[in-house]
Amino acid sequence: MIRPRAAAAREAESPAPEPGPAESLETRARTAIVEWLTKENPAPGQAVPVREFARRLGMSRTPVRSAVGRLYERGLLAYDASVGFTVAIPSLSSLYELFELRLMLESHSLRLFAERTDRQVPARLRELVDEAAELARLSLEDPGRYQEFRENDARFHRELVRLGSLPMLLELHDDLHLSLHVTRAGMEAPITASRLDMAVAEHRAVVDALESGDRTRARDLLEAHILRVRDQMIAFLARPRM
Repeated sequence: MIRPRAAAAREAESPAPEPGPAESLETRARTAIVEWLTKENPAPGQAVPVREFARRLGMSRTPVRSAVGRLYERGLLAYDASVGFTVAIPSLSSLYELFELRLMLESHSLRLFAERTDRQVPARLRELVDEAAELARLSLEDPGRYQEFRENDARFHRELVRLGSLPMLLELHDDLHLSLHVTRAGMEAPITASRLDMAVAEHRAVVDALESGDRTRARDLLEAHILRVRDQMIAFLARPRM
């Protein structure tokens, strides 16, 4: 229902209520769990250490369980009657759907950018590609650096969405990225030179097309890149387990 303009204006002028203690604790717990999911990359099926989070954060298990429940509702966590909440095990259908949403968001962002011929391609995109090439080399020498390569990849795709100049679109992308990151955690294909070099080359091709003014080709290249990564991930997940 649309509110009357005067009521909406009064509500906008009123200060937002301060979050209560329970909400604040839940937010802290959620932040800690999300950081655990994205930084420590727990394996799918691994139990969520609710008791340990409560101890580490200096709070009872109630707000931690509440935060876990929220992440469960989002599909980032699963529930097993014998062990409690666990990191969700990705399904092929969920991975496919997440990549379809990613394709829609990023492709549309480039479409919006193509309509704004007065806007220049940010130098940051070229910098990220050059950084990715170096991180690819370092990751092959030290697999522990691969996380940096993945973070660079995330920043590159986020910059592409930023080109659309729609803050809500960027928020949706950030939310989607979290789901994709957790879904792929512990399920990555082996780190090989061909795999990393191909990702860098495809990013570079998108930037080359943007800088040359061929924004339609840039969008086509981006879509091909996302679909290739999707199909690679699905093939890896679908392989027979020994």
